[in-house]
Amino acid sequence: MSLLGIEGTTISSHNEFIDIFNKLINNPSISIIFISMDLPENIINYLLNFKLNHIRPFIFLLPRLFQKEIDEKSIFLKKIYKTIGKLLI
Repeated sequence: MSLLGIEGTTISSHNEFIDIFNKLINNPSISIIFISMDLPENIINYLLNFKLNHIRPFIFLLPRLFQKEIDEKSIFLKKIYKTIGKLLI
């Protein structure tokens, strides 16, 4: 992303992720956050809950682009299918 002029941060732990994410969402100058989807289920749940209850900043979850096969049974997709199923019933 830095080639596009987008500032980024590499995070090494899940606790560090939550701390940095909370700082970013409280910064009024940030309107979009890109996040790699290589995250544990509890953080994905936290992000989905945030997206459902907040308009800004926009959170975009990026798939892992350089994997051999796209896992159709990923945690994120399972959450989406589960939510869609609840909405359709």
